[in-house]
Parts: sequence; structure tokens; C-alpha cells
Amino acid sequence: MSYLDERRAFIAAGRPLKQKKPYQIKKVSDKRAAKIKEEQKANSDDSMDKFFEKMRKRMTGVCQCGCGTKTQKDDDTFYRNCICHIFPKRIFKSIATHELNWVERAFWGGCHSQMDDTSIERWKNFADWEDIKERFHILAPLLTDEERASKFYHNLENLIYKP
Repeated sequence: MSYLDERRAFIAAGRPLKQKKPYQIKKVSDKRAAKIKEEQKANSDDSMDKFFEKMRKRMTGVCQCGCGTKTQKDDDTFYRNCICHIFPKRIFKSIATHELNWVERAFWGGCHSQMDDTSIERWKNFADWEDIKERFHILAPLLTDEERASKFYHNLENLIYKP
């Protein structure tokens, strides 16, 4: 009996043929996956999550730059985007979660990106410029020496103390 005859006999009998399970090579080994998971756990910053939740309670729902645009305070997905750090959190890690290191900006209106991406010289035109200056005076002593040596700090300091 040939192979084809055997195959026809199994099909005719109504018994399914044994099918091989396709073997797939894992994209990431188990050891590497455990290491990645460990790194993510170490990098998940609960303090930043707590900071955003705490500041959400203080948000007014209106952009403070003076445009009067409604912010995303009530949007559970995008409310974090309305919290604009005065001192960028990637550079000034010592005060990244300080309760005074932020202002409320409309994300969809472009006010947040305007503050982050444009020249610091434009900050004088914001309606909350006086608040930013007050917060600078409170936060500046809390910075480390390396953070005070940054270009951003010097530019902001010059802008504030410039007559």
C-alpha cells in the first residue's frame, strides 16, 4: 500500500490526520523578556504618576497663557499633556515632580507645544509670566549645580533678571 493509498484510507474513515504544530522561534528569549520586564518595572516612575494626579486636582480647565482655550482637564487620556513643566523634567530631575514646576496649557490648541518648542523670549508675552517668575525664584535654590549650569537655566535666568 502506497502513501497515497494510506492517506485516502484515513480520510475515508473520517479520522483526521495528525497535523504538526508549526514551531515558531520566539522574537525575544525568555531570559531577555524577563530582563526587559525588570527594566520596565525599575523605570516605571510612580512619583511622576502621582505628580500628574495631584496636579490634575489643581487644574482650572482653562489655558493660563491668556488665550482662554479649554484644556483637557476632564479627559482621562490627555490631561497629562496640559501640565507643562516650567523647568523641563528630562533636564531638571531634582524638581521634576515639584508642585510648583508646572503651568496649565491647552494641548490641542498648541499652547503647550508653543511653550516647549519656541524661543524662551516669547514667555514674556504669556498672561501668567509673573507667576512663572515667582515660581522660578522659589525653585531655583532647589536645583543642583549641574542643573544650574544648563543653557536653559541661564536663558531663563537672563530673561527674568533682564530689565
